[in-house]
Amino acid sequence: MVRIREILAGALISAHLMIKAQHQRSEVDDSQYADEVLVNNYPAQEAQILSLTDSGASQAVDPLQVEIVYNHYIQDGSNSAVTGGIGTENLTVYGPSLRVRKDRANHYVQMQTGVDIISSASADNIDFIVSSASRLDGRGYLYGTYGHHLRGSGLTLDGGLGLSLESDYSSLKTEIGVAKESADQMKKYSLQFQMYNDDLRWGLFHSGYYRPTKLIYPFELRNRNRKWYETHNRNSYILKGGYTQVLNRRNMLGLFTDLTLQKGLLATPFHRIYFTDGFLKVEQLPYERWKGGIAFRLNSFVGGAIILKNTVNLYSDSFGIRALTTQNETSIKITPVLIVTPHFRFYVQQGSRYFAGYGEHERTERYFTSDYDLSSFETYTMGIGLKKRFVHKSALQTVALRYSYMHRSNGLQAHIISTSFQLDK
Repeated sequence: MVRIREILAGALISAHLMIKAQHQRSEVDDSQYADEVLVNNYPAQEAQILSLTDSGASQAVDPLQVEIVYNHYIQDGSNSAVTGGIGTENLTVYGPSLRVRKDRANHYVQMQTGVDIISSASADNIDFIVSSASRLDGRGYLYGTYGHHLRGSGLTLDGGLGLSLESDYSSLKTEIGVAKESADQMKKYSLQFQMYNDDLRWGLFHSGYYRPTKLIYPFELRNRNRKWYETHNRNSYILKGGYTQVLNRRNMLGLFTDLTLQKGLLATPFHRIYFTDGFLKVEQLPYERWKGGIAFRLNSFVGGAIILKNTVNLYSDSFGIRALTTQNETSIKITPVLIVTPHFRFYVQQGSRYFAGYGEHERTERYFTSDYDLSSFETYTMGIGLKKRFVHKSALQTVALRYSYMHRSNGLQAHIISTSFQLDK
């Protein structure tokens, strides 16, 4: 379900970003501003944190690279059920994915596919299908990218298409980008445009339909004569810019910007709102949302076998959300082939002007939500990773294992375990 995917995606992004690779709510998205739960709300499969730049176009990789990633995400809390009101936020996600990249002399092709399998009692109450509390839902996705290096110019052009599907949601992704590297390889500039076209109707995977048919509303608000929204589509347009520079032998600086415009259905159709007088309505949010962010990164080699990766992210949007993220990941080389990576992240968010808790909204308000992802809160995330390189002659190059614990000040907490296997041929 859309709402569930929005919750879990950010947490899975946090895990994918830290290992290697990995849509509408709070915190920060799959771009350089990735954080626990998402502000930009798009399927997130391509972000990287192994270098300061998100583009892998100029990275030195073997002709064929295969990466297998598995994320296991467990969440609990009691602020609000997925469908609104008061209820459990308990959720488990199983997230395997596969990325394959083929490089030639002056171009590359990359494909990534995966699924997110979700188990949630509250998800079982969203659609028209009655089943047990342990019912599984899921999302499948497939993304492809082609890049071309212009010889002697330092320019790389790339473009891609992607598709993400689940029972009440389908999304088509289109992207184009350009990157320029200086002749001395000390500086790099990048610019990328992404577009997501989403259909939020239910029925794609259900017998008798097999196509997007209707929006899902809370069961007591499913009046056939009432049209809660003007549209069932959501379109997102994202412009990303990046600049990295090697300052000296020990330091590399990165600056990244992100500007997003979303238009269409930005509310969650099955999220009910309780007013002060007990009246019920479906969540209402504006049909347009602007988002902007800027990220500063500094990678520093401090001597010995220690590298510090520090990031500061600032975010703001037209819903009134303001956010700050500070993050550190320290890479410690225990042996030439074994690396330990403790990490810590602090996130603070000023909530949306449209948010109020259960039973706190007035019926005179035009826009209203009780989604705690849009509230004010602080989040602490900490954990540790382990990466092992293999130097013998075999396809297996690296194995990584990472654990993160996330605690939000409104009671939400999560455990994220991720594993990654990289093979080169």
